[in-house]
Amino acid sequence: MAGQTHLEAARVRRESLYEALVGLEDALSTPVGDGARWRLRVAMAVDHAANRVFEHVTETESPDGFLRQVIDDAPRLVCKAARLRTDHEELEKAVHGLKVSLGEISDADVARRGNRIRNEALEFLGRLAAHRQRGADLIYEAYQVDIGDSS
Repeated sequence: MAGQTHLEAARVRRESLYEALVGLEDALSTPVGDGARWRLRVAMAVDHAANRVFEHVTETESPDGFLRQVIDDAPRLVCKAARLRTDHEELEKAVHGLKVSLGEISDADVARRGNRIRNEALEFLGRLAAHRQRGADLIYEAYQVDIGDSS
């Protein structure tokens, strides 16, 4: 069984991703018509989400990271771990695309292009939520531990 430190670190990463997800969704739910304020708020939330995703990927995929631990402890899950690595690539690409999209619009353009960016961000949030679910499933299959259960 994985050491408690690996499971606790995974729980912390999971919570960090959740907080970034909620923060971005909250920023996206504000009116686009506020132009500069909306763009700034969303850009800050995207930056926060990007940092959490990049930290998550770095820590999870490091040579002694959690995915390596899972594969060592439960080799039968190698394909599911590979799926999470694919998720990581897709999440990094999506959040980078969001940053680029936000950087390309002026405050005056927000009313015209903000909904497109909002939809792009909502798609990213859906991918992030699905990744968190797949990660929780992998941990449960490997260790019979509900990573979402903090008790």
